[in-house]
Amino acid sequence: MKRLLNMRLVPLLYGDAVLDSDLGFTILSGDQLVASIATELNAEQVVIGIDEDGLFTADPKGKAPANLIRVCTLKQLRQMQKCGQGMLVNDVTGGMQGKLTELVPVIEKGITTQIVNASKPKRVYMALRGEKVIGTYIKEN
Repeated sequence: MKRLLNMRLVPLLYGDAVLDSDLGFTILSGDQLVASIATELNAEQVVIGIDEDGLFTADPKGKAPANLIRVCTLKQLRQMQKCGQGMLVNDVTGGMQGKLTELVPVIEKGITTQIVNASKPKRVYMALRGEKVIGTYIKEN
């Protein structure tokens, strides 16, 4: 990973089923990978790409009104997690709740964290370049 970064390449990570000495195999999510690597390498930023514009007050694919949360502090994030607010339907990796849980140590280290819509052209690219994009910015304070 360090070699790739030294070559000025941006790693694009994703999860997979992996061997596990205790379980036989398990799912290692891309969220777990990015959080571990970002904290270990003291990253400047983390950009998470999903299929929505960011974190919402409710499931944006549901019937209830859902508003985009453009900026969120770690304190607000923890409160939303307690209430189950802003969480998308779970998948095998924990869905949005799993993403946010994995991102907490990253945010605690002061690493700029964004959630953007990866299905929209150039959103991830622009976020990585530090350009303003539609999404959710999560900060420590």
